[in-house]
Amino acid sequence: MKITYPEHCGNSPKKFLLINLYKAVANHEDPFILENLADEIILNIIGDREVAGKQNVISTKNAFVEKGLKEIKINDAITHGNTAAVHGSFFFNDDLRIDFCDVYKFKGFGKNARIKEISSYLINSSNHKFFDD
Repeated sequence: MKITYPEHCGNSPKKFLLINLYKAVANHEDPFILENLADEIILNIIGDREVAGKQNVISTKNAFVEKGLKEIKINDAITHGNTAAVHGSFFFNDDLRIDFCDVYKFKGFGKNARIKEISSYLINSSNHKFFDD
C-alpha cells in the first residue's frame, strides 16, 4: 500500500508518531498501533459509530483496510500540546476516495503519551458535491 506525506511532518515527536501510525495502518503493523493507544481509547467516527477499547479499534481499522484501501495521502499533521489533527485522503481499489480529518487527544503532553481519543471525520469525495454550479 502506498503512503505519502509532507517531509516536514517529522519535525516534532507527536507528528512523527502520527505519521508512523498511518504507516502502521498501511503495513498492517497492529503491535505498533496497540502500543500507542491508551487502554481506554475511544474512536468516534463522526455520524457513524463510537468504538471503545484497543481490540475494537483494531477490528474497525482492519474492516476499513479490507474494503480495498490502496493509498493513504496525508496533507498535513498539526500538533499542539496534547491534541493533534491529521488530514488527507484514503484511496480504494474501486476508485472510492474518502477525505478525512482525524483529531487526536493524548493522555498527556509528553512525547510518549498514548492516544486516548480519536474523532474521525470521513467524507466520500467520489460523489460529494456541496454547491450546484
